[in-house]
Amino acid sequence: MTCSLVHRRWQLEGQLQGVGFRPFVYRVARELGICGFVRNDCSSVTIEAQGEPDLLEQFIMRICRELPPAGRIMHISREELPLVELSGFEIRASRGDSRRRPVVTVDTAVCDDCLRELFDASDFRYRYPLINCTNCGPRYSIIRAMPYDRINTTMRHFQLCEKCHQQYANPIDRRFHAQPVACHTCGPRVGLHDMAGGDICWDSAISAAARLLGDGRIIAIKGIGGFHLACRADDEQAVTTLRARKARDAKPFALMCANIDVARRLVHLGAEAQRELTSPAAPILLARKRALAGIIAPSVAMGNHSLGVMLPYTPLHHLLFAELAPRVDLLVMTSANLTDEPLVKDNDEAVARLKGIADAILLHERDIERSIDDSVLLDMGAGRRPLPIRRARGYVPGIIRLINHPRRKHTEGLCVGGELKNSIAVVRDDEVILSHHLGDLKHALAYEYFRKAIEDMCRLFEVRPAWIAHDLHPAYLSTQWARELAAKLDVPLIGVQHHHAHAAAVLAEHGIAETALAIVCDGVGYGTDGTAWGGELLLVNGASFARLAHLRPIPLAGGDAAARDTRRCAAGVLWESGASLDGLLDDRPEQAMLSAMLERGTNVVRSSAAGRLFDAVAAILGVCMTNTHEAQAAMALESLASSAGPVKQLRIPPAKDLDLLPYIAALRERRARGEEVAQLAAEFHEYFARSWAAATIDAAHATGVKIVGLSGGVFCNEIVTRRIAELLDLAGLRVLRHEVVPPNDGGLSLGQAAIALAREDV
Repeated sequence: MTCSLVHRRWQLEGQLQGVGFRPFVYRVARELGICGFVRNDCSSVTIEAQGEPDLLEQFIMRICRELPPAGRIMHISREELPLVELSGFEIRASRGDSRRRPVVTVDTAVCDDCLRELFDASDFRYRYPLINCTNCGPRYSIIRAMPYDRINTTMRHFQLCEKCHQQYANPIDRRFHAQPVACHTCGPRVGLHDMAGGDICWDSAISAAARLLGDGRIIAIKGIGGFHLACRADDEQAVTTLRARKARDAKPFALMCANIDVARRLVHLGAEAQRELTSPAAPILLARKRALAGIIAPSVAMGNHSLGVMLPYTPLHHLLFAELAPRVDLLVMTSANLTDEPLVKDNDEAVARLKGIADAILLHERDIERSIDDSVLLDMGAGRRPLPIRRARGYVPGIIRLINHPRRKHTEGLCVGGELKNSIAVVRDDEVILSHHLGDLKHALAYEYFRKAIEDMCRLFEVRPAWIAHDLHPAYLSTQWARELAAKLDVPLIGVQHHHAHAAAVLAEHGIAETALAIVCDGVGYGTDGTAWGGELLLVNGASFARLAHLRPIPLAGGDAAARDTRRCAAGVLWESGASLDGLLDDRPEQAMLSAMLERGTNVVRSSAAGRLFDAVAAILGVCMTNTHEAQAAMALESLASSAGPVKQLRIPPAKDLDLLPYIAALRERRARGEEVAQLAAEFHEYFARSWAAATIDAAHATGVKIVGLSGGVFCNEIVTRRIAELLDLAGLRVLRHEVVPPNDGGLSLGQAAIALAREDV
């Protein structure tokens, strides 16, 4: 032993367990001739190594630079230790520690190494549709209990053959302790079944499915987190048939492209968006479409300026496209369910629920423990990180650490989110673990999944809630269940105002614990005064907030009915502005009924919701009269505005005190005078952005606060988000937008967690 040697310990935190990290460290150490060990500890990984200082620097740099695809390092600490006698490098068993907290890895797309083997005729897994290794494949979707061993996954019934076991037991092999590992001999099979559940074929299932797809049929295909419904994207009859069977009138379909070149042919992709699209998470990426005449059927994404594209992420997908080539390189790939129902995940369930929708089912025998939708991101343009729209496969259940919320004591809690786009979260000290997207709780199946998800996550992550955080809305099913569960567990409830939670979520993402401003714009949220909020400027400081300003409320005849019938939103704007409702509705009796309701205040709800203003403008401009799916009118309005290009000059000054109603009411007359509707739509977006920027800049001057968060479903609108951010940035303010959780209600549970942890009594 020479004095030039040093002995170091590194503690690494992040997504490092269940991703092949320890075998990877072992291989690097062996290559460099370094002595020491690697070991899982609690929710981190410990590495101790001894060697020349330069060699150890090279060692840790390679570990950070060549990390396995699914791995993420969030923090590294280093400690110098006394020299000891060490020989070789080893993977040590996890340290026995009662404080160890379970960590579950995300599901990831098939890696390049497995793809090479998949199409290598000399490999014993050649064309095996469920090929995987420690760097890729299912994790969260198949785990049943901790620790993450094969016996605790849905692969427990499949005994490893000799070849697979040799790789599984070899620390140098990339399949070392890859729990789902399998092959043709010992693994689950893939079969094509008819809708009666009978076998069509096993040996040639994928090629048979490809023939059916090529002929314009609709096939249900089992993936990692559930089933998709697929058809040719260039076949208008197949697409319209799928819409009719799925009861999906207008909402755009996602497209699966055979490769990145096909995706580039369809949409404009920024560098950040392309990086995310090709990442192990393999999300759906919403991006501006190119001229597509003859490439895709018109019914794929009617009236939208963007398309949702994704790449094949399972080996089965890749084999299917190989069979379809060169005739077909693009498929509609949408969730297998009726509109608003949860995703189908089980084989028997697929036969029962997809009868009458799919013509055949391409399934496999590996069970799915929990259904997980595809994640959805929005391309925000050059130099900007994509915006999460739906956080699911590939990103959950990743841990979000609230780094600037120091804990005074140990705490565990549960956050139940909202009612639409629901996600829940479990809390362990400063760690928040969000569930996958659970959907609209008003649907009976989604509500059942929501309750099961609470049970599942508390069990899986060994959390015993000492408190439960919920939305203030008393009628939300999530709130009602929180009350029942809190009574059963005898724990306190923490009510969190909807828009406060939105603001706290975006601030938590960026590690902001200091006082900040937040613009929160969405469709509805229960206010502390019992009214419907939805366009708020808040001053946020941890567990407290103040409402500094808000959009002028409008009366909504029929309350929630206005979220579906955009003409009711327009009627509220016109009525409040003193304008006539004449000509708004073709049906005179219906128009008279609306006028009477507004005049008498019968079944009328006043709301400051920004989302309802977009609906009102869509109706006044004749763009969209009915929301058959959430935000349909707002999406149509944004698409129209995008076609007009940017507004160079705004002839009307921004709204004083956020009163946009006179401006919106005047749009009807401007349209009647023949002004171009697309230009009016673009001008409304600019007017909306400038009005909010002016109010926020005034508030920043008055309070001295220079940080502004943007949250709420309206900030899924690229034009609004980008423009408000630009205006505030020009004013010298630091603008924060969502990069980890969605700005819509899918991010509420993170905000609820941040607020709960900021309270003194938690």
